[in-house]
Amino acid sequence: MSDHSGVEPISSAPRYMTLAETLRSGIASGHPAVGELLPTEHALTEQYGVSRHTVREALRLLAEAGLIARRRGAGTVVVASEARAGFAQRLGSVDDLMQYTRAARLKPIRQHTGPLDPAVARAFGVAPGSDYLHVHGLRGQPDRAPLALTDMYIRSDLAPPVDVFVELNGGVTEWMATERGAPTARIEQTISGGLLTDTEAEALDAEAGTAVLRTMRRYYDKGGRIIALSDTVHPADRFTYEMTMQREVD
Repeated sequence: MSDHSGVEPISSAPRYMTLAETLRSGIASGHPAVGELLPTEHALTEQYGVSRHTVREALRLLAEAGLIARRRGAGTVVVASEARAGFAQRLGSVDDLMQYTRAARLKPIRQHTGPLDPAVARAFGVAPGSDYLHVHGLRGQPDRAPLALTDMYIRSDLAPPVDVFVELNGGVTEWMATERGAPTARIEQTISGGLLTDTEAEALDAEAGTAVLRTMRRYYDKGGRIIALSDTVHPADRFTYEMTMQREVD
């Protein structure tokens, strides 16, 4: 972004995340204060020299953090000066699941390329043998306790170089769509409960034996071929799934 915008560049972060952090900092310091209106989308677009889409995505992140709310007839109101603990994940579409990779940054701990471990293949219900880029790391938001411990497995023929993977901040499936021509057409997700192991608890700065949510996902291309896998452990008090179901009526 240009210097006149007032938005400090964040290396490898998308513009909407940079703008969200700038607005978040302003709200934390009382500009605007709780109960006051945020500038309109048009005003923010002009002030920061960004697109309307960038502004809307930034506001979406602030709303998901519980900082702002849209009030009919009033505009966008600041409702909290600090983001609520944890992360709320909407369920309903592939785009909803992609929201998590955009908002919760990935910090790799280790990575390697090779065949799936047989136990991992069995856990996912897939055939062993194919090579995958395996990245083990933490997901979270700046200056907060980690949201999750995650293992991502990207089919090696579709995976980016490791240095590019790090720059992508975990949004690798979107990169595969644009750079490898392999968009995600379907995601199968399994959610289960459990307890934190000692190793997981140490990595997550949490107490061993506390409740966790585990999400295991299989990502498919439009031909029905698996392109990626993920296994993520969330401390239960830091993560919530939200779902809206609508019934069709005559």
